[in-house]
Amino acid sequence: MKTPSNPIDEEASHWAARFDGGELSPSDKTAFSAWLNAKPEHQRVFAQYRELSAQLDTHIEARLTAAAETVVQQRKTSRIRNRIIAATLTAAAAIALTFTVLSNRSLDLATKTAERHVATLDDGSKVDLNARTELIVDFTRKERRVHLVSGEALFTVAKDAKRPFLVETSTGSVRVTGTVFNVRASTTSTTEVTVIEGTVRIRSSGDATNERPMTPGLQAVLSDKTLVIRTLPEGAAQDVIAWRQGQVVFNDTPLGEALNHFAAYHARTITIDPRVVDLRLGGRYSLDDLDGLLESIESILPVNVSHQSGDVLRITAAEPTKRHD
Repeated sequence: MKTPSNPIDEEASHWAARFDGGELSPSDKTAFSAWLNAKPEHQRVFAQYRELSAQLDTHIEARLTAAAETVVQQRKTSRIRNRIIAATLTAAAAIALTFTVLSNRSLDLATKTAERHVATLDDGSKVDLNARTELIVDFTRKERRVHLVSGEALFTVAKDAKRPFLVETSTGSVRVTGTVFNVRASTTSTTEVTVIEGTVRIRSSGDATNERPMTPGLQAVLSDKTLVIRTLPEGAAQDVIAWRQGQVVFNDTPLGEALNHFAAYHARTITIDPRVVDLRLGGRYSLDDLDGLLESIESILPVNVSHQSGDVLRITAAEPTKRHD
């Protein structure tokens, strides 16, 4: 994890460490909420530290699993030891939702690699969390506020005209009173918002005064400076939320972006040749079948997939076949 080099980095690192350490006190929760809402930069940097923490956890888990598997192979004659190792591996691989209650009105929800979860909030709203997603729910009598720190979530918001529902990311916010929409905070400092039902109002953190409406079938991409809204092809909005069934749909999607969708479901590291990162991919794939995706792209795109040391995969441009006259 990077070493903090300025006050915001230091503060974000401090809060990220506090969240990793366990439950926050009510006064800590109030202080954190005030700090996070003070500046969009706070949200952006905090999200980066939490993403780094999640990546480190995944790396450590992969190394521990590999080490345990080696021990299993070397100690086949010890039944007791094998049972202990098997239990450890089962616990490490089990889908377990991190659900830390911060107070009776605020909570932290997080999922780990390859797990999804559905949570019902105390106002009746429902949140579907994709893998490696973290969000902080903070409800008051005047508003319902959710910070999407990282990952992706589908929000089915219960109607309450007196209490607007606000989803914030490091690059912008979405405000509704009751609707269904999907928010994906990518690792490239952009946020993707897709409206499934109802109407939302969206704005970029770089232009907080310019709030724009969105209706079903529209998708917005926000950075800290820009907001672009486009109309999706018919049926494409439902494809966006195919992850709830463990699938992902690509339609002329850049290869680099397609691989990012699988990052939350596997501990393996994939490096990609810059020459092929923008090759286009289409089709429907299972998120738990990375090998199937790799076999597919190697057969339909001019690329080679090679296995490096450990759990590292490399995708490179295929060399053109030489003609022999």
